[in-house]
Amino acid sequence: EMFHSVNSISGSQQQKLTCRNLFFDLVRNAGTPSTVMFIKEMIEQDQFTAFESYLAITTLAHYIKAPTEELIYQIFQLIKSPSVQNKFWLKGSAHLVFANIVRNACLGSSKNVYPEQVFGKMCSANNNKIVEEYIPHLVQDLKNAQTSVEKQIALYALGQLAHESVIPLLVSYVEGKTQDSSVTLRKNALWALSDVAHYYRHQLLPVFLAIAHNPAESRSLRIPAIAMIMKQQPETVQLQKLAVSTWFEQDQEVARYIYSTLKDQAHLKRESHPEGSYLYKLSQKAQTVLPLAKPVPMILPTIKVYSGYLPKLEIGAYMLNSLMTLSQSTTEFYHKTEYFLKQVQTTPVEMAFHVAGMSTIAKDLLKTVTESSESVLHPQLKELIQKLEITPREDSKIELGAWLRLSDDINFAAEINHETVSDLKRKVLSAIKDSGLSVMSKICGKTPINHQNVFEELPYQAVVPSDLGLPILVESQMTYFYSVQGELNVECSFNKPSASLEVASKMSYTYNGYAGTISPFTQELLAAGINIHRSTNLPVKTIVEFEPSTSQMKVAMTQNSQVSSNSQGIDVHYYSVKPYVARKPIVFKDLTPAVTHHNTKIIRSPASPKSYEYNFGQSLGLDMSVKVETECDVFDAQTMIDSWSNFNYNPVAAQWFFFAESALTAQGMPTARYHSYSVVHNPSRSSTKAAEMSVQVSLASKVESQEPRKYTLHSSQGVQSQRLQENSRTEQRLGECLRKVNSKIGYAINAQVNTKLIGGQPKTYTYSITAGSGHNSLKHKWNLHFENEQNTEMKKLCVDGQMEYPTTSSSDAHFKYSNKVAFGNTCDQYYVNVEGQSLVSNKQRQFSTYSIESEQCHKATQELESLKEKFQYVSEEDKETRYSLEKKHSEVSKKMHMFCNKKRDQSRALDQTEFTITTSQELPTSVYSMAKSLNTAAKAVFFQYISKVSQPTLQNKIQVELTFNQKINSVSAKVQSPKENVVFENIRMPYELQEVVPLVAGKNPLEQSYKAITGKSWYPKCTLGHGYVQTFDKKSYTYQIDECDHLIASDCSQSSTHAVLAKEVNGLKHITIYQGQSKVELRPAHAYSGYVEKYVLTIDGQEVQLNKNEEITLKSSSALEQITAFYSNDNTVEVETPYTKVTHFGKTVSIEEKSMADGNHCGLCGDYNLDKRADIKSPKGCVFSSNKLAALSYRSKSSQCKPLSQKIQEQIRTEESQCVKYETKNTHAKSIFDSEVTNSHSIKKHTYIFKEDKICISQEPVAQCTQKSMPMAMKKKTIKYVCLPEGRVAKLYAERIERGESPQELRHQPVAFKVQQDQPISCRPRMQ
Repeated sequence: EMFHSVNSISGSQQQKLTCRNLFFDLVRNAGTPSTVMFIKEMIEQDQFTAFESYLAITTLAHYIKAPTEELIYQIFQLIKSPSVQNKFWLKGSAHLVFANIVRNACLGSSKNVYPEQVFGKMCSANNNKIVEEYIPHLVQDLKNAQTSVEKQIALYALGQLAHESVIPLLVSYVEGKTQDSSVTLRKNALWALSDVAHYYRHQLLPVFLAIAHNPAESRSLRIPAIAMIMKQQPETVQLQKLAVSTWFEQDQEVARYIYSTLKDQAHLKRESHPEGSYLYKLSQKAQTVLPLAKPVPMILPTIKVYSGYLPKLEIGAYMLNSLMTLSQSTTEFYHKTEYFLKQVQTTPVEMAFHVAGMSTIAKDLLKTVTESSESVLHPQLKELIQKLEITPREDSKIELGAWLRLSDDINFAAEINHETVSDLKRKVLSAIKDSGLSVMSKICGKTPINHQNVFEELPYQAVVPSDLGLPILVESQMTYFYSVQGELNVECSFNKPSASLEVASKMSYTYNGYAGTISPFTQELLAAGINIHRSTNLPVKTIVEFEPSTSQMKVAMTQNSQVSSNSQGIDVHYYSVKPYVARKPIVFKDLTPAVTHHNTKIIRSPASPKSYEYNFGQSLGLDMSVKVETECDVFDAQTMIDSWSNFNYNPVAAQWFFFAESALTAQGMPTARYHSYSVVHNPSRSSTKAAEMSVQVSLASKVESQEPRKYTLHSSQGVQSQRLQENSRTEQRLGECLRKVNSKIGYAINAQVNTKLIGGQPKTYTYSITAGSGHNSLKHKWNLHFENEQNTEMKKLCVDGQMEYPTTSSSDAHFKYSNKVAFGNTCDQYYVNVEGQSLVSNKQRQFSTYSIESEQCHKATQELESLKEKFQYVSEEDKETRYSLEKKHSEVSKKMHMFCNKKRDQSRALDQTEFTITTSQELPTSVYSMAKSLNTAAKAVFFQYISKVSQPTLQNKIQVELTFNQKINSVSAKVQSPKENVVFENIRMPYELQEVVPLVAGKNPLEQSYKAITGKSWYPKCTLGHGYVQTFDKKSYTYQIDECDHLIASDCSQSSTHAVLAKEVNGLKHITIYQGQSKVELRPAHAYSGYVEKYVLTIDGQEVQLNKNEEITLKSSSALEQITAFYSNDNTVEVETPYTKVTHFGKTVSIEEKSMADGNHCGLCGDYNLDKRADIKSPKGCVFSSNKLAALSYRSKSSQCKPLSQKIQEQIRTEESQCVKYETKNTHAKSIFDSEVTNSHSIKKHTYIFKEDKICISQEPVAQCTQKSMPMAMKKKTIKYVCLPEGRVAKLYAERIERGESPQELRHQPVAFKVQQDQPISCRPRMQ
């Protein structure tokens, strides 16, 4: 009846919709059996909109107050109804919600408490409908699922249920024993156990451990299994085994994830853990086992945990972020934030996101932006592929999914894969075909926006009997409200398409809690409580408009219709803390909130009230003020600092616990006194009534000697380019910027910002910023030009600089840097110029000759030569000896490669850096003040490292000399200025920066930094050495190429974009590179004792002259499609294409791959999937008995090559015909689980005893034998007991213990007594 009344009220359409939205939210928030039945009826009768139905169902588990067995059955009928089952987007969410309700109400949950003392038992695990109807329905839904997306959601629903009967089914899916098994389904079944695994820890932890330690298992399961292990509080010995396994792990990503997890946990400080956090013990164990793990140098780990505890507020939280590379092109991100609010533990946000098939998407995008001719294979490469019979590798399929959980139990999920995309394409095309352009009418035009939402979090209500016979009422709740109103207008004009958004928003947060009783005389509520309120009201209407054709965005802000020019004070932002006492009728008689009732009084403290007001905004024509009313003992700057100290001066913590802001005592302690502040806007006194801003972005580029081109976007023709026009000021700026950059490849962007304040006397502000960047193999240049036409003091800011880094590996190389910052009314008025260079000192060269890495390199090189000699005396028939030597050769080659590369980097480390800073004769006072502050701050921070202060020796400039010491990882600095000379000795650098500085000659600084941050190379490298190969995945094996071309590295997908071939003539490598239709050949021309003096380079048969220290462009069809070559001073040649970078050292060649690690590569360099297992596959994707045989299968079958022996050819044909494929070996999860269920004779469980009128519970779980088992051996152990008075609370604890839970809060209760008890060491089954 109320619903029909709301729908029939008079008023505008917007008012009607607002009333309906608020009514809908109130019904959802009520959560009573009657409102749940109302929601059921409305959904079944299709009375709700699609969005209302979805929101009602997804929040049902959160708001339901009394889920009795009958009400749960009614909800079950709802999810089975056609109104739910026929909507795929509603069906999956309904099953997830229903499983959550059954788990919380029937199977028990520590986070959900229902009013059983009032309404009786809600539900129990003995409810027959659970096993007879609910579970069979969900299982049948899994079996009937037609698509993989439906199966994934069905698995999640079964996992949320947490019933013991569904765990074996999920474990079967984890193992892959079902007919529809796939890696994706196995992974989802594993994740489905995430929320409930702790209920069955003793049975599931061995399953997770087995998966993690199975080297033949898929990475897509191993990494999630490791994440699950960490949640199950593993024993120290189990973490030790994980740590040690990193030394033998073949999968790089698994090793990185294990080390990163242990390292991040180990670095958490003990005092940073909130009370009750599971991370406390885990981090202690991680600290113990971390030294056993193989270190992976990286600054940014794959998993990052932020944990903090605020002792003054007695609250804390942790935030976990995890980035997992699960397969060749699958990446998952997981985030969880958990709050610990004294007696409340809640998870406000938990989410996961995964994406797969990014390489496929990247290839499709590249095809659209490159010329069609580039996608055609070179004829010779095509012939080679045919002769080698290379089977195209299948591209990874597109998968995209996201899952979000809010406030513990509100779940949202979405999943898209190649099946969904294909189906969506079909439906869209069918809709266009059936309705033609009329389908655009649903998109184009004006769409009203009117959305309100009321959300309640952490509601708590309790009625406690007292000795006086009066009920004690306790209630608390957090309520959030937000409102968005406006309009979306999409203009589908063919000539000038645009989109505009007009919105006005309001939001508020309220926490209200009280304790009181009902007066037996007046039947009124008598209570004392506290109210915390925060609200934001933006009294403006925002209009955002975007025009793609002009690359222009306009933003207009005006007063909304509810604000008039005569309006006085409007609270834009308001916050208050109000302690109060109230006397009012109970809520069933009077709906007025207690804090706003006329009988309510604010509790005042002895501190005198203080009021402050600060005005601002007058320069913009706005009358704004900040008003503060508080009962702080003192309100000054120190009070503000103390307020931040409560949050450990952490802005993230302040944002997390925004509801904990309060008044402070003189000692800086938080207190529940009256405290409020507001930001007020007074329209009647403000001359500015509206504001407009437009941003126009222009982009231009320049390639070598070509003319600069400007790019524009057209609706019909896409991206178009045209010459820069001289009559346009913007295009003049772009051209000037490109001229200053002066690079072979240059880019420039201009942003013109016009801002206008309307009302009274109009004010206009114009800003223009132009930025440019360019690079070649030696230099990176940049230019920034900023203009502010209204500023009378500093109208222009110009930044012009370049960075010249050596690409040669010579130790004589220099790294140069220059940057000029000019500013003022012109770019010549003031300037600060910085010139610097880095070089390799003699001391660093000497260090590289006697370092540990140098000694290891020399030792490995000698051992390698010794093994080569032994090879000569071993016959082909002696397979066992040859295999042993090859294995040893591979190990030594890898060791030599690692240590010699490190030695080479040390010899080229730019350990000495000099900077010279000069300025104009005069500078603004503010610049001098800033420099003085920086000088003082530097001395304060590095005070302990100051070794000498002397009189100045320089005038009119500042000179800084930095010297890096790699041996002790420190840096010394000598600073000479006109004021003084200061020397800092051996400033300790963080360990993480050891791989970042000093820079290394021949390495791109960005690539060097990326490897230091992530632990992975920017571009993975394959090395073709003398008698050995190290693949992209760091697998080394013995192989010597001959005078016949070998396919070294190639894209073996359907597109076959590139390939690199090599052969060896007289001990020197000859390289052939195929890129699209281009063929590049590189070979040594003259050599002396293996030292190459000259190279011959040809492009498509035409010889190209190479000049030292000069980069040449061999082919350039666009900025993204270029082939270049660079001949360095140390006689190495680099050939760079869009996909590869080949460096020729004469005897050794390295290939760097720029594409993604998708596993679609083939050749001697491996499949490039970050996994050493089965790295070298044959052209048909087969795994051969030896790497040498697989490498021989990539030997060219050209008539110009000497054929392989008949025996080897026959062996290759035999293994190709058998074609052993690399397959992961599924872990026998089900048998392990069944074994644990059968053999699990001991459990850890709290024990409790009754003592007088108290119940005493062991503070920690103790070992006990199960009901059908008996102890085999016993030992004495001291047990600590916590005692609670008998009553409702003690009964709840007893019930939780019987369910196998371990209440964390018992650890923080005072110990009542200790007792020595016998504990079983091991248990065995009882004799029948």
